[in-house]
Amino acid sequence: MEPTRVEQLVDDEWKPVHGITNIVIYDEQRITRLADRIREVQDAMNAMMRAYAEAARPLLEQVGRAFQTLHEAELVESDRKPARRPDRPAWQSPYGPARRRR
Repeated sequence: MEPTRVEQLVDDEWKPVHGITNIVIYDEQRITRLADRIREVQDAMNAMMRAYAEAARPLLEQVGRAFQTLHEAELVESDRKPARRPDRPAWQSPYGPARRRR
C-alpha cells in the first residue's frame, strides 16, 4: 500500500509536507451533535443519581438512628464494634463454654 501524500498550498503552489503520520478531519456538525448527546446523557445520569439519593435518604437516616440507639444502649462502642456484655466476665466466650472432646 502506498503511503498517502500530504501537501499544503504555499505561494500558490502545492508543496509536500513531510513527517505527518496522522490526520484527523473534524466535522463540526458531527462534533456538536455528539457533544449535545453527551450532555443529554450526563443530565439524565445526574437526575438518576439525585433520585436515587433522595430515595435512599430515609433508609440511611433510619439506619443511622438504629446505630445511635444501639450506642445509647451501650451495645456498640463508638467505633461501631460490639460492646462487651456487662453480664459476662471478660474471659468467658459469648458463645458459652467450650465443647469437650470425647
